[in-house]
Amino acid sequence: MNVLKPLIPLLAVSMGMVHPSAFAQSSTGAAPQWKNTVELYLMGPSLDGSVGLGPIDGDVNVDAGTVFDALDGAFLGTYVGEAERWGVLADLAYMDLKEDGTGPGGAVNYEVNVKQTIFGLVGLYRLTDTLQFTFGGRYVDVSNRLTLTGPNQGGGAKASESWFDPTVGLRYVAPLGEKWVFNGAADIGGFGVGSDFTWYWAANIAYRMTPWAQIYAGYRYVDFDYEDGEGRDRFKFDMAQHGPLVGFRFEF
Repeated sequence: MNVLKPLIPLLAVSMGMVHPSAFAQSSTGAAPQWKNTVELYLMGPSLDGSVGLGPIDGDVNVDAGTVFDALDGAFLGTYVGEAERWGVLADLAYMDLKEDGTGPGGAVNYEVNVKQTIFGLVGLYRLTDTLQFTFGGRYVDVSNRLTLTGPNQGGGAKASESWFDPTVGLRYVAPLGEKWVFNGAADIGGFGVGSDFTWYWAANIAYRMTPWAQIYAGYRYVDFDYEDGEGRDRFKFDMAQHGPLVGFRFEF
C-alpha cells in the first residue's frame, strides 16, 4: 500500500482549491424580477491537516505556490439566480493536478494525477434586505492515479472517493457606498451524511466598475472532517484550508 503515499500531498492540494459555496449578490433589497449573476474566480489556498489512503496517513502543510506548480487545468465558476424572496446558487469547481517525481535512489519515476470535481447547489431564502438563509449541499468526487516507470518495473494504482455534504448557512450582502459592496457567508454541514462535519466562512469586498460588472477580493476558510472505509479501502480527509481569492462577476 506504500505505493499510494505520493498521492497524499497532491490530493490535499486538490481539495484545498474547492469553493464549497460562493456568493455573488451585489445589491440589497428585494428584486422585482429574476436577477442572474455569474462569476469566475481564483483562489490561492494554504492547507493544514492530514490525509489517509488505506493504512497510510500523512500530515499536510501546503502553500499556494505548490498548488499552482501542480495545476494542469481548472475551472471555477458560480451562478446565482434570485427573485423577490427565493433564489438558487450553483457552484462548480474542477481541478486537474499533475506532479512528476523520482522515487528513492532514482531508479523509479512516478506521475501523480488528481482530478477533482465539486458541485454545490443551495437554495436561498431572503430573511431581510441584506440577509439570506441558505440550504442545500455539495457533491464531491476525487479521482487519483499513480503511475510508476523504471528499468525493471512498471505499474501503478488508482483510488477514488465521492460523497455528499448537506449544508445550512447564512449569506449577508450590504452596500458600502455607491461603488463598494461587502459580501459575507458561512455554513455548517456534513452531519455524518458525508463528512462527519464541515464548516466554512468567507468574506469579500467588491468594486462596481459598471452597472453590470464587478471585481472583488476576499478571504475564506473551510474545514472538512471526512473518513470512510476500512483497510485498503479507507479514505480520510481531515483538513483546514484558508486563503485569499479574487474574481470577476457580472449581472443581467
